[in-house]
Formats: sequence, C-alpha cells, structure tokens
Amino acid sequence: MEADDGGGGLREEAGEPRDARVVKELLRSMGLGEGEYEPRVVHQFLELAYRYVVDVLSDAQVYADHASKTAIDPDDVRLAIQSKVNFSFSQPPPREVLLELARRRNKIPLPKTIAPPGSIPLPPEQDTLISPNYQLLIPRKQPPQVEETEEDVNGSNVNPTTSSQEQQTLQRVSFPLSSAAKRPR
Repeated sequence: MEADDGGGGLREEAGEPRDARVVKELLRSMGLGEGEYEPRVVHQFLELAYRYVVDVLSDAQVYADHASKTAIDPDDVRLAIQSKVNFSFSQPPPREVLLELARRRNKIPLPKTIAPPGSIPLPPEQDTLISPNYQLLIPRKQPPQVEETEEDVNGSNVNPTTSSQEQQTLQRVSFPLSSAAKRPR
C-alpha cells in the first residue's frame, strides 16, 4: 500500500512504477478506493498517457523539422498540444444556436403517412431505410457459339459443335421492398 512520505511525495511500493502510483493517486483523489476498480484500469490509463505523449512529441518533431530546427523546443510542444486539442476535443455549440436550429427544424412538418388502421405508421418509402440498397447479379447464358474445326473447312463434318466454355453475362436485378408485400406473421 502506498503511504505519504511526509514530504508530499509518495513512497515507492515494491517494484511499482512511479507513473502507476500517480494514476492510482488520481483515482483515489476522485473517490475510488484500491478495490473499487480493476487493476487493468491503471494499465489502460498508462497506455493512454504514453500514447498521447508519443503523439505530441512526434508532432512536435515534425514541426521542428519543418522549421529547420535541430531540436524540439517548448514552442513546438505547445503547438503540437494545441493541434491535438483542436482536433480531438471540440466544444458543443452554444445553447442559443441549438435552440434556433431546433426551432427551424421543427417548423417543417413530418411527412404524412398512409397506414391502414391498427398498423404502425411509417413515413413514405423514399424517406425510410427499407428501400432496396442492393442488386443481385444473375448470370444470363448467351446462345451457344458455333466453333469451326478443320473438318468444317474441308466440308467433311456437317454438324457444328458448341464451345465447351459457354459465355456468360451478368444481369442486374433488384427487389424493391414495398408496403404491398405481405410479411409472414
């Protein structure tokens, strides 16, 4: 178990890395005791932190290389962190903007449904996700081709032979799902 060493730091537990102790202390500061989370949670937080640091430092290296610097400086790291924050975390729009968008959207009435009594009313087929979104390819056989042989040229063989490899073309067929189709109950 970890304990305060009196100087504000944490004593090392046998063989436990400092970063793991820091993660456990963060979890404890949030009100989670040692047995209230699985041990792998610490490893997952460490993996997340290491991956974030590697990403930030590799971006900072790219920025330093672009500026023709020989080493990474704090400005490169700040720029890398800022770019991560801008692309990873976005603020939701203000409440007023969302309310205005909702008002505009709600002014448009929903499409009318034509449903028999006692059935579930659905919007028109073009407004649903049950329209056909696939096509089947059905092979269509072409008429057999006549293959000439040397005997045909000489006139000795009168019966033409068909090719052993019949040519096939594909025909596209789709099956629309309509409200008129009966479903098994």
